[in-house]
Amino acid sequence: MTDIASYHALALEAAATAARALLAGGDRTVNFSNVRDVKLQADVDAENAIRRELAPSGLPIIGEELGGDPALFEGGALYWVVDPLDGTYNYLRNQPATCVSIALMRGREPLCGIVHDFSGARIYAGIVGQGVSVNGVPVSPAWAATLEQACLMTGFPAATDKSPEALAHFVAQVRQFKKIRMIGSAALAVAYVGTGQADVYYETRTNLWDVAAGMALVRAAGGALDLRPAGGKPLCFDLWAAGRPEWIPAA
Repeated sequence: MTDIASYHALALEAAATAARALLAGGDRTVNFSNVRDVKLQADVDAENAIRRELAPSGLPIIGEELGGDPALFEGGALYWVVDPLDGTYNYLRNQPATCVSIALMRGREPLCGIVHDFSGARIYAGIVGQGVSVNGVPVSPAWAATLEQACLMTGFPAATDKSPEALAHFVAQVRQFKKIRMIGSAALAVAYVGTGQADVYYETRTNLWDVAAGMALVRAAGGALDLRPAGGKPLCFDLWAAGRPEWIPAA
C-alpha cells in the first residue's frame, strides 16, 4: 500500500465494520466509570475490530483504548489514530452523536480522516488536498461570513479544568459567537466544521484520537487548525479549528 487513497479506502472499510457492530448492539458493560467519564466494553471491542481491519497497512496505531506510541506524533512516519467509539456516554444512554473516528497522520499532520456517524447514518470523509464528502457526495463548506454569525462547536472533555477561573476564561473565548453547541462527541463536532455545518471548534484538554480525523476534514476543506499542547499527559491538546484562520485567537 503506497498511496493515500488506498489507506483512505482501508479506513472507510474499517470504520464501517466497527459502525455496523456498534449499531447492531455493542456490549454496554461498564468497564470504568468515575464522576466525569465512562468506558464500555463496546469501545474495546470496536477498537479490536478496527485494528484487525487496518493490519494489512502495516502501519502503527494509536488508539484510545489500546494505546500506542506517543512519539509517533513527533516523528515523520505514517500512523493511524483511532477513536473506536466517540460519544461513549451518548451511546450508553441511547442518545445520538455517536461515531467511529479514524485518521491517517504523518507526525503532526493529518492526511485523511473518516468520521462514521452511525447514529445519524452519515459518513464524513476527507483527504487533504482533495476535499471532503458526506456519504460519498462532495461538499463545499459554506462557512459564515463574519464571527458574529458563526456557530461554535465545543464541549468539556473529562480532563477539562472546571474551576471558576478556567470557566471564566472559557466564557471570554466563546461569548462572541452567534450560537454555541455541545453534542458530546468531539470527533463529530470537528467534522461539522469540516463540512460547514458549523464554523469553529474549540476545546481544551482534548485527546488526539478525539479530533485527529476531524482535523483532517477541516484541513481537506481548506480550513485552519491550531493544535496547542495542553501538558499533563501525552497527546493532550487545546484545539481551535475554523473555516477562517482569522477566527482563531492568538496563543
